Amino acid sequence: MVSRLSWGTAAILAGVLASPFLAPPIAMAQEAQIIVQGPAANTRGERVPYHDLNLATRDGERALILRVSNAIERVCLHDEGRWYGLAEPDYLSCTERSWRGARPQVVGAVFRARQLAYRQR
Repeated sequence: MVSRLSWGTAAILAGVLASPFLAPPIAMAQEAQIIVQGPAANTRGERVPYHDLNLATRDGERALILRVSNAIERVCLHDEGRWYGLAEPDYLSCTERSWRGARPQVVGAVFRARQLAYRQR
C-alpha cells in the first residue's frame, strides 16, 4: 500500500503533518501593545506596551488597566487642576470613546495570556 503512494502526495502529507510543529505560536506572533486613540476629531494616539507584564495574574491585569487609563488621560488632554463634571462633555466623550476602543484589546490580551498559561500547565 505504501508503494502505491506517489512521491508528491507523500511530500504534501509530510508537510501537512509537520506544519503544527514548525509554525510559531499565535501569541508570539502578535505585538504586545494596546493602541489608545481619541475621537476622530482628535488625532492623538498612544501605544501602551505590556510585554513585561504577566497578564495571567490579576496584578498584571490591573497594571495594564492602569497603563491604559493613564494613556487615555494623556490622549484626551487631562488637566489635573480642572474638575471634569457634566460641564466638560468633550473630555468625557473622549475618554468614553477611547475606552470603547481600548477595552476589547485589553480583554483580548488578558484572555490570550490566560489561555496560554492554562495550556502550559
